Amino acid sequence: MTTGDSYAIVLGSDIVERTFEDGIPLNSKVTIEGKSFKVVGILESGSEVYMPIEIARIVLDDVGEEEFDSISVKIEDVEIVDNTVDIIEKKLMLSRGILKEEDLDFSVSNPAEMQETIQETQQQMSLFLGEIAAISLLVSAIGIANTLFTSVLEKTREIGIIKAIGAKNKDILLIFLMNSGLIGLVGGIGGVILGVFGSGFISYLSNSSDTGVSRMFSNTALSPELVIGALLFAVFIGMVAGAIPAYRASKLDPVDALRYE
Repeated sequence: MTTGDSYAIVLGSDIVERTFEDGIPLNSKVTIEGKSFKVVGILESGSEVYMPIEIARIVLDDVGEEEFDSISVKIEDVEIVDNTVDIIEKKLMLSRGILKEEDLDFSVSNPAEMQETIQETQQQMSLFLGEIAAISLLVSAIGIANTLFTSVLEKTREIGIIKAIGAKNKDILLIFLMNSGLIGLVGGIGGVILGVFGSGFISYLSNSSDTGVSRMFSNTALSPELVIGALLFAVFIGMVAGAIPAYRASKLDPVDALRYE
């Protein structure tokens, strides 16, 4: 950046999308704190605004003459990241007169370590949500089974009548399996509706902030394949849960069923 480009800035794409509805071309003029700046670059991501430190000290009130909030270092070779972080930390300790690491008044962050932390957190969240889903499925299956057992008891005479007029065991079994599958389908539809609203809410929160945790959930989406798969799985769980009650209903003796009060 030359002297003539002192009042030039580079914008992150996120801040461009939120601030300018139709985008903004390069070399356009924007005003910051009453000063006119030329946009010389737009990054693929991020919500930062980059400008020369000398100009920032003039334009912005919270930038001191000898203070830096942060220093960014770009490394071309990923293999030397850890070694570079150690060198930066030692040089900063030397320049600030710090002898012990417990006395550090600054921090050096490594994007690779941050990415690993985010991945570990995401894995733990996935495991936690998976456990919750498993418990929910177990409770739902028990509920469906209880509902089918009750339904068999209430419809014992009807089962006897149906068998008396020629229905076979497999017909009774199929009827109750379809009943349990429909119960599972209704529950699956409710879960999909909650999932759609939940996914939209998480995406909204992720787009409104730029923290590491929000970026972890920024790609939340429900595809048609996922929705169909969830509904089919709900029907499957319902039919599995209702298999025992349906089998017992199919094995009822017509004479005993007709006598049931």
